[in-house]
Amino acid sequence: MSAAGVSRFDELVSRYLDDTLTEADASELVVLVAEPPMAARFLEMTRLNSEIAGLLAAPVPDAAMMALVRADIEKSLVGTQSASGASLRIVERTTTHGSTQPTVPVAFPLSRKRKTTLRALAWAAVFLVFAGLAAVFVFNRTRPSESPAVASVQGEVRLVGPAGERALIAGQSWERGETLKTVGPGGTVTVLFRDGTRLDFGANSIAVNQSTKDGCRLELEHGEVQATLKKQPASHPFTFATAEAEAIVVGTKLRLATGAHHTRLEVTEGEVRFRRRHDGAEVVVKVGHFAVVAPNVPFVATPFHADSPHP
Repeated sequence: MSAAGVSRFDELVSRYLDDTLTEADASELVVLVAEPPMAARFLEMTRLNSEIAGLLAAPVPDAAMMALVRADIEKSLVGTQSASGASLRIVERTTTHGSTQPTVPVAFPLSRKRKTTLRALAWAAVFLVFAGLAAVFVFNRTRPSESPAVASVQGEVRLVGPAGERALIAGQSWERGETLKTVGPGGTVTVLFRDGTRLDFGANSIAVNQSTKDGCRLELEHGEVQATLKKQPASHPFTFATAEAEAIVVGTKLRLATGAHHTRLEVTEGEVRFRRRHDGAEVVVKVGHFAVVAPNVPFVATPFHADSPHP
């Protein structure tokens, strides 16, 4: 907010504390206090006012505070102290000569209605600040790293996590840090992410869910996975990793297979950045192409025909 806007906000708060707000002023103040920076400023100003109104016979040694309080009293004090008012005794700072100024008993009237409204607005501002923080927290906790759900299981599939090893069944979640294993030639499993991304694991596959709030990440230790990925945020791609390579995906269809010292990527839709881990070399594998990371094999994208056996 500009300096003029802040000055206008301070003026409205001052009018509010003086109980001189018009209906138009009140509407404008309600809109401004909905902004977190203005809510924080409102809290600080009203907190100071409340402390001043509630400090009975308390010394206020700061000369600047003395001037502020006196100015406020001159504006708001009219007539004698009301029944709901409070007396504030201000004690001057001791001078260098050891003499003291006489205490000045003054009346600082606060209407019951204004105190009630002040408390309500203060709590509303607190709620807005904490609601904003909660929204940021929830947003960070629900980034694309949400745990996928098991859609279907065939044969024997195991899940290994902090609680030990258990049989995996449809409907369960595959949590971060857990290892998924398809056992034997008949073991397969399909998992689905909330955005519709689908992963199909073949027989004798081992994979670890390494997702974080920065994006989904799957470590394929052995076996193969076929994936249909929905469009991912450019800053939070879906990453498949093996011992030899990484495939960075923002939305495509692919097949990734890994075995002893080799990883093969086939892309049937879209394109994938394929990175060799030991030296960081990368190739872009487009639709209808494959690439292999293995000893003594050229690291290039090579076309294949989808209707013929893959080389």
